[in-house]
Amino acid sequence: MIPKKFSNKVFRDNRGYLKEITPSIIKKKFIYSILTSSKKNILRGMHFDKKLKEEKLVHVLEGNILDVTVNLNKGKNFGKIYYSKLKKNETLFIPKGFAHGYFCIGKINTIIYLLTEKYSPKGSSGFIWNDKNFNIKWNIKKPILSHRDKNLKIYKKK
Repeated sequence: MIPKKFSNKVFRDNRGYLKEITPSIIKKKFIYSILTSSKKNILRGMHFDKKLKEEKLVHVLEGNILDVTVNLNKGKNFGKIYYSKLKKNETLFIPKGFAHGYFCIGKINTIIYLLTEKYSPKGSSGFIWNDKNFNIKWNIKKPILSHRDKNLKIYKKK
């Protein structure tokens, strides 16, 4: 399975609108959610859970992002990079076994994540955004990073 981008259905009437966050084609149980707000030039990632079991939906409420996923599953597609430009009302489904990060292009970027696993600091891992093992094309030389993301190391294959 690979990451898949969706445009969400919006139902409008004279009262306003109703918008699907989880596309009906996705048959997963999401048990944890996170809301982030980031300004332009913020880079978040590259993060993954150590057991490679987490699946997630990334939905853009506001802004534009370059979403990047890297396949960490053993096999011929290990290390394959998937790039998705996401804008308001678009969603990306990320299957098990992928590292995830995104670069904020819009002035304000509000993202909601729906996850199949609870966040655990012990179970969380990541690798540095400019890891030479993957050579992700972010098209930026000096992104704004969190303290945690600045201190991530290169990926060590198991």
